[in-house]
Amino acid sequence: MQSIKAIKQRRGVVMNMKQAMKAMNLVATAKLRKSRERWSNTLPFLEGTDSIMLTAASNPKTADNIYVKQRDTRNITTGYIVFSSDRGKCGSYNINIGKAVINHANAYAKRAVLLPVGARGVEFFLSQSQNIYRQLGAMPENPTFEHANEIGCAVLKDFTINAKDEPTNQNRIDELYIAYTKFNSILNLEPTIEPVLPIGLRLNDDTTNNKLINQTNEMEYDPDVDGFLGYLAPLYLNVKIYGAMLESVLCEQAARMVATDTATNNAQELIEDLTLLFNRQRQGIITQEITEIVSGASALT
Repeated sequence: MQSIKAIKQRRGVVMNMKQAMKAMNLVATAKLRKSRERWSNTLPFLEGTDSIMLTAASNPKTADNIYVKQRDTRNITTGYIVFSSDRGKCGSYNINIGKAVINHANAYAKRAVLLPVGARGVEFFLSQSQNIYRQLGAMPENPTFEHANEIGCAVLKDFTINAKDEPTNQNRIDELYIAYTKFNSILNLEPTIEPVLPIGLRLNDDTTNNKLINQTNEMEYDPDVDGFLGYLAPLYLNVKIYGAMLESVLCEQAARMVATDTATNNAQELIEDLTLLFNRQRQGIITQEITEIVSGASALT
């Protein structure tokens, strides 16, 4: 049985932990509000760029474009840009996206290469004995388009390597996916893996086809649609990365808010249990002392 002193010390530690979790919860709530507003304000730009790219790529004249055509090679290399956090205290947020990438790679990729963004993602993949092709840096708390551009430039060169000319190039990426957490609600964060390049991967998807069903390819391009795609593709990649970063940060704050709120409630329950145990122990000691006094007095009479 624990002593009163040990129970009191443990209760003090839990109370300090509760205060820390409550403070982190308040910070995460404030950051969540800002992240959600920023993501919502950027959403029209993200969707507009995506729509323009898909419309141009669906033009029959772009069937052989390097950014559209799916590569037919025996050893297709699939690259995954994985967005995770740099800090913990966010529940299973990082583990969920890491497991989703591994499951997707095992199911669909002949040769998978991982390009994680965020320290926690790197730690998870190393713990699962996964080979990391290239680390793309830390996950910024306030992502900017410059951050997305740095990541996009780092991977686009490997994608544009001509697979026919260099079929054995180990730095070649034939398919590129982004792995991030989709924000459905505060309590519903969905690990998502989306194809980015080549666009042909998306054009073969039923959801994409439904979006394009009412669109036409009567738009005029200068100098031509092929040249337009060559200009737009790097921007499209950066925009997709930027959107994934914004949504990932939003989900990270939501996960941290929920996790710290749960930890605060658990700490309060533990404090109540320890207080009850402390009172019982103290009452037991008082009762024992009274019994000893009464017994001693009875012995003297």
